Amino acid sequence: MAIGDIIVSLDIGASKSAAVVGQVNKFNEIEVIGYGLSDSEGISKGRIINKEEVSKSIIKAITEAEETSGLYINSSYVNIKGLNVRIERIKCKGYVQKPDDGLSAEDIYRLFEQVQAATRVKDNEQMIDLIPYKYVVNDREYKEEPIGAFTKEFSADIDVVIANGEFIKDIVETLNMAELKIDGVILETLATSNIVLMPEEKQMGVLMLDIGASHTDISVYKESRLEFYETLPIGGNHITNDIAMTLNISYEEAERLKRQYNLAIEAMISNNHEIKLNTNKSDKAEDSKVRCSDIVKVIEARVKEIYQIIRKILADNNMVGKYDCLVLTGQGISNIVGSEELAVLTLKVGQVRICSPKLINVIKPQHTVAFGMVKYIAGLGLSKHVNSNVEIVTEPGIKEKVIDFLKETKERFKNILKKDETGI
Repeated sequence: MAIGDIIVSLDIGASKSAAVVGQVNKFNEIEVIGYGLSDSEGISKGRIINKEEVSKSIIKAITEAEETSGLYINSSYVNIKGLNVRIERIKCKGYVQKPDDGLSAEDIYRLFEQVQAATRVKDNEQMIDLIPYKYVVNDREYKEEPIGAFTKEFSADIDVVIANGEFIKDIVETLNMAELKIDGVILETLATSNIVLMPEEKQMGVLMLDIGASHTDISVYKESRLEFYETLPIGGNHITNDIAMTLNISYEEAERLKRQYNLAIEAMISNNHEIKLNTNKSDKAEDSKVRCSDIVKVIEARVKEIYQIIRKILADNNMVGKYDCLVLTGQGISNIVGSEELAVLTLKVGQVRICSPKLINVIKPQHTVAFGMVKYIAGLGLSKHVNSNVEIVTEPGIKEKVIDFLKETKERFKNILKKDETGI
């Protein structure tokens, strides 16, 4: 990337839309120059069920990002979850066109074209990403593109990300409603892991659980490669629903109680006091009393169930034993006290850490995925075009100012004539 390059990312979720505008500074680092955030509805179980509502949320987030960045935004990268993707692994051999000049970018582009041709894509699918993990030149491994290496042939291990075609179509139509074009579609775990995981964790083996409002992303990294990725349609909102149904209270009150008594292990309660709440048992609201343990029991049961489902998914896919530690992130349950200890007991891992990404001061934790997308795109090699389509907002020129002045003068003159005619 070059100094001044600009990347726009858009995280479209079940509860919010978040936009981040990043620019490469003179130190070759990403500087956030714009950001936006808005509530979102219209997405359920990884599907867009109301394009109009989602587009309204996108417009609000992008408009805020335009105001903070001073740019007109015409395109953006968008995230996608595991519910709508599959990954196919391909090992491919390439040949150097001019061996005496060394391996070139064109040689790697031809290899990418070979991979695209060799990938089996169904009628309802669309290839959205190529992730090269390893190049081999003269029996030597490279993580980056080995440009300039002297050889006649080389090989690469590449993961091909294939998305559900209907979902991509819905995303394109929704962004078009918001007058935006798509620069690319980014697998969400790649963006999140770029922020919350350490390189040594990815190398040794790590399980990352990104638990949000309505989804849980399950990712396993080993030897710096994404070994497994799946999205579970369960998140923090399900805990709130459980509390509301169990105690027969409104969703809003259940959310307040979950945040107030955010404990995932009943044995950790120090003061099991009574709580007054409003029930829905009759048309007329009446006070009812419960113990705080009644709330914690519900939280503990759901968190434990989420972990048990995750463990079964990992076991069914032969992932158990491929990771040494667990990293919890997201706003779903990582803020609940005891979720770390419950993970150790249920998932049978020796080391657990909760990661709340430290972002720059101007943006919120809700921007984690969008910020991670910008960093991910900025760190790509030859596999993508990275710039987003933006325009600098400028002050009106002399011509525009003269036209505006003439319009105002004409309107003022009309008002004077009208006043003379009516005498008012």
